[in-house]
Amino acid sequence: MPELDWPKVLLIAVLALGLFFGVNYYYQHHFKKEPFIDKICCLEGVAAAEIVSENGSELLIITPEPSYRGSLQELFVSIEKEIADDYRKPLHIEIKDKRSARLAQFAVAVSPALYEAARSGCYREAAAEITEIAAAYGLTEPVLTVDSCNLYLQARDDAGFLYQVVPLPPFQEGETANA
Repeated sequence: MPELDWPKVLLIAVLALGLFFGVNYYYQHHFKKEPFIDKICCLEGVAAAEIVSENGSELLIITPEPSYRGSLQELFVSIEKEIADDYRKPLHIEIKDKRSARLAQFAVAVSPALYEAARSGCYREAAAEITEIAAAYGLTEPVLTVDSCNLYLQARDDAGFLYQVVPLPPFQEGETANA
């Protein structure tokens, strides 16, 4: 039996692995991610999108159009639908906003009410409190919406916009929300 030339065998194995992973990366990037990102960017209200890998999971970062006045909930749900239909891998969604100083202070002021509403299910009380806080900050467009998975808060002023998504804890059997 002839002796193997181990340096050549090792070189061939490394080249084969490199070729396999290179082709896989090229396929994933050019035939899955780019068309998916293009499709997300065609949604109403989306100016840009990118997928970033963080801590072993993928994050979809959405930059909304500054002029977008639609529902944050509808935008978020349409993005989740595209992920389920086309990407088929779990992605966390982050919506970038452009907060002015006033919107940043507003976000801090409403955080307790927002997270208490997510915990307790008292959404109407939270909406009333958020509306009062928004009036104190001179904001005219605060919108709090809720679905079975998240609370969505959006607000605007002259200089920017705020989009905040708070996940709801899963309901236990027999529980009801206090809408």
